[in-house]
Amino acid sequence: MNTERTQISTAAPFELGDVKAHCRVMFDDDDWQIAQMADAAAREIEAHCGLALLAQRITVTLGSWCCRIPLPIGPIWTEGLTDHPLTVELIDEAGNVTPHPAGWWIEGDRYPVISLTSMGQGQHLRISYPAGYGTDHASIPADLQLAINDQAAAFYDQRGDTEGPQGLTNAAARIAARHRRVAV
Repeated sequence: MNTERTQISTAAPFELGDVKAHCRVMFDDDDWQIAQMADAAAREIEAHCGLALLAQRITVTLGSWCCRIPLPIGPIWTEGLTDHPLTVELIDEAGNVTPHPAGWWIEGDRYPVISLTSMGQGQHLRISYPAGYGTDHASIPADLQLAINDQAAAFYDQRGDTEGPQGLTNAAARIAARHRRVAV
């Protein structure tokens, strides 16, 4: 499975003032660095949870597939379906692309699953869909905003430290765990 993300929303997934307050920074000299760290924290949360925080177009290409496919990134951005519709296409060995000839439907929102009424033989499948909570930071759940702020504060506190702990902070990891898909 190959997954690509293309940003639809150009907004920041955080409020700089909130991140600065969480970092206990009262001056503006480090704003650029803090914004970069908050953006990196948001991307780390997205990767850890399998989420799109802000509106993105997700394109998934599968070499082999069945009739029921869990999509790797959620939630489906239902408000964006009119401008960025979900598409299901077949790609043959010569690279020719055709729409999937049979029916399909999506189940779930946060952890979307696409169901196809038929399977293709010897063809790749490409699914493209809009995902995310919305187009600005206010649409992101409050607990995920807190996780971004906490992770950005850890990045800020540990800048230049090569010996510090790696990965998500304990608080960010606990928050993110509530939003991760459970693997069986």
